[in-house]
Amino acid sequence: MNHSILTTRITAQTLVPLRTRARQVGELFGLDQMQRTRFVTALSEIARNAVQYAGEGLVTFILDAGDDDASPQRLIGCVSDRGPGIDDLDGVMKGRLNAQLQVPLGIVGSRRLVDSLEFASPPGGGTVVTLAIALSRGAPRLAAPDVGALVDQLARRKPQSPLEELEQQNREMLEALQELRSKQLELKLADQRKNQFLATLAHELRNPLGTLHMTIEIMRRHEHMPPAQLVERREVMARQVQQLSRLVDDLMDVSRISLGKVALQRQFADVNDLAREALEMTQAAIQAKRHAVSFQPAPQALMVDVDVARMKQVLGNLIHNAARYTTAGGRIGVSVRREDAYAIVDVADNGMGISPQEISNVFGLFVQGNSGDGQPAGLGVGLTLVQRLVEAHGGHVRAASAGVGQGSRFTVSLPLHRVTPDSRPAP
Repeated sequence: MNHSILTTRITAQTLVPLRTRARQVGELFGLDQMQRTRFVTALSEIARNAVQYAGEGLVTFILDAGDDDASPQRLIGCVSDRGPGIDDLDGVMKGRLNAQLQVPLGIVGSRRLVDSLEFASPPGGGTVVTLAIALSRGAPRLAAPDVGALVDQLARRKPQSPLEELEQQNREMLEALQELRSKQLELKLADQRKNQFLATLAHELRNPLGTLHMTIEIMRRHEHMPPAQLVERREVMARQVQQLSRLVDDLMDVSRISLGKVALQRQFADVNDLAREALEMTQAAIQAKRHAVSFQPAPQALMVDVDVARMKQVLGNLIHNAARYTTAGGRIGVSVRREDAYAIVDVADNGMGISPQEISNVFGLFVQGNSGDGQPAGLGVGLTLVQRLVEAHGGHVRAASAGVGQGSRFTVSLPLHRVTPDSRPAP
């Protein structure tokens, strides 16, 4: 559903105020700093083209709220004019030289700044350019009353003077350069993590594959192996295949969630039961290192609307991590409580802890910890899965630690669902 926000006339004298308006619209409707800079720059460049070739035009701001909650919200800028249109649109979009032997950098650059840029030539003549940029993930869903309230706020905003606009552009340029430097550093770190991940993946795959190869070779050389030994070898192969399947499933889960292709099979469930069953799922890892585990359920049922299998996967991953990163004979605590309109699950341990430098990146893809023996543990996708699955349920997850060797705590918050006797599903 589309909601009209504002329509304004553009001339050579109003191009500077247009930048101010576009920035204000972007800020009110949920674009982050970098998105606003991209949107304002692209829109003002298309508007400048309209003034240059048609003398004047109109700019309409629109919010595309999407067809449902799963659809992305988009901020749209529509620039229309009554000019001669564009003869060689394909050449312009491909950056070919025009009749004046100039490269149309404005349109080409604008296309790269936004998520989509489309041209249309109405029957009556002129050109309509529509550019759109998706609102950031954390932006709230906006309905018609919300749009009306934001339009009222926009009407009360004062335009900037040319000097203030110049100062604002300079600030945006400096902020963009700083963010680009930060992104460059992030890309460098991501490349290092990717290389570490590939090395770890090769190691993780080599172990079960090596065991499978050796077991098959033994069975091949001993065709008349006693039944007891044959059963033992089959069990070894089954465990290794299960390990390979788990690795592949983790990678597929990350891919599907990143692309928004995970369909949640929601139903009402008590968080106490989810935590209790997640503990049962991880008993092998806990017992292998002789950890002492305490479980403190909430005194009352805390009903949530979740995909039960996925939420047990979330809590199981956190408990499994606590077992992995805690030295043998350690302590793990799982507790459930209510906090306002949320059900809270805490998974705490007295294990390896997390340094202040690493705590902010702990949910990053391919970020791997150390299990205490100097070797990376896992593929570095488990906590990424946890975060994205929790967010897909409308919740959030936090990590806390006093530092290396001081243990860690992961807190999952899920919105409570008010269940009436008629709405709760039958067991």
